Order: sequence, then C-alpha cells, then structure tokens
Amino acid sequence: MRYDLRAMARRAKPGLRRKSVVFRDIVPPATLATDLYLSSYRPIVTLWRDRIPAIVAAYEQTLSTMTTDSPADVQREIEAGEGAFSRIFLELTAGLRRWSLRTESWTRGRFRGAVLSATSVDIGTLLGPEDVRDTLETYIGWNVDLIRDVNAEAKKRFSNAIFKGLTERRTAREVAAELRDAVDMTRKRSINIASDQLSKLSAELAEERRREAGLSVWQWRHSRKRHPRLDHQARDGNYYSEDSSLVGSVIDGKTVMEPPPRDDYPSRRPFCGCKSSGVLVFD
Repeated sequence: MRYDLRAMARRAKPGLRRKSVVFRDIVPPATLATDLYLSSYRPIVTLWRDRIPAIVAAYEQTLSTMTTDSPADVQREIEAGEGAFSRIFLELTAGLRRWSLRTESWTRGRFRGAVLSATSVDIGTLLGPEDVRDTLETYIGWNVDLIRDVNAEAKKRFSNAIFKGLTERRTAREVAAELRDAVDMTRKRSINIASDQLSKLSAELAEERRREAGLSVWQWRHSRKRHPRLDHQARDGNYYSEDSSLVGSVIDGKTVMEPPPRDDYPSRRPFCGCKSSGVLVFD
C-alpha cells in the first residue's frame, strides 16, 4: 500500500454512512486494441501479403522446370520475407512501447476518475507511470515474443504451402490462394492477440493501482461474452480478497471469498474479458 485511500475518503466525507463502495469498471476502448494491431502486427501481415507475387512467380518457375536449384529459388523468396521482418522489427517494438505507455496513461486516468467519483478524493498527484514500470516491461517483453511468433508462424505457413504444392504438383493459382489464406489467418490471429493483450494489460494495471491504494477486497465483473467460461460467469459479483484475515467476513451482505489461483484471475485466461473492481471498505 502506497497510500491509505480509506483514510483519505473518510477525511473527504466525514459524515459518510456507507460501509463500502464498489468502484466502477475500467473497460478499455477497442480503439486501443486497434492501435496495437496497426502499430505492431499489421506490418507483419502486410509484409507477407506483399511477398506473395514474388513467391508465386518463383514457385511457377520451379513447377515448370523442376530443376534441382529451383526449389531453392522459392525458399530464397520466403527468406526474403524473414529479412524484411528483421529490418522492421525495431520499429515494431518501438510502436509496442508507445502503445503500452498510452494504455498505462489511459488506465491511470480511468482509475483516478473511478476513485474521484466514488470518494471525492483526487489521487492524481499520487499516481505515475513509474509505479508500474515492472508490469509494463513484462508486457512489452511478452508482446515482443508474440510479434516474433506471429511472424514465424506466417513464414511456416508459407513454407508448408510451397512444400505441399511441389509434392502434389499444385498449380500456381492454387498455391497463391493458400498463401492468401495464410495471410488472412495471420491477420485474424494478430487482431485477436491485440484485443487479448489490451484486456490483460489494462486489468493488470488496474489491479496494481488497487493494491497501491490499500484496497484488499475486489469484486469479480463478468465480461458478458456470448460464450463465457461457466466458472467465470458463476463468479460474477463475488467479493474476493488476498488478505486471509478478510476471507469469510461479510460486507454489505456478501461473504468475502478466497480468490482463485493467480493464473485464473480476471483477464488472465486466454481471451478472458472479465474484470476486477476495487471495493473500498470503511468498517
């Protein structure tokens, strides 16, 4: 705990009679996920899409001659895609870092607003990006690995399509269609990754801000997705605390429960959109 929000709220509202208050959700806008995709993932999609004509031309030449050297010509065109990725990699990671800082700033502002709305306490001067530097660096590193993996998977799909085409004597048109499908799969995966990473980072940052304020109790907020995890859906509205002394206590008619394992917290599972909301307890 970096500051005692409960004490600050009591000073701001000395006549407050409520026993607790639940902060509003911090749900990031989809535009932030779009920004991540555009800055760090779409260039990979574009790179491999633009390689298709040269690769198909080399494949067509290989198919017509089937000489010993021709398959290597196709592979060189694929490796050229890998070389292009290496040239833009630093730019992609720089965009990732800028996006992470924007997401932190947005989340910090929303947490400040949630606290102000619930308690009339402005904690703006108490919050800064340096407080969550370790979390940001962890997520930046995680996404750097994801960027590399997205590129590696695209390259593998291209290589597999060429190998399959040569062994089955597929036409250049058929191989081109398969390469376009590979690009489309890369695009869809990248969009999903961007959305999931936004959910995870914003949830982790909000959780850190909650702990800094000394909020030991939090409420599970279900994502309301169409195909939910049933156990997550069942947790909607439940109160949890990592403080064992609070587990079993009753707050406004709700029993505080022991939280699930850390890897099953809100937004931790793949593509989980659940959130946690801080609960400020006065008594």
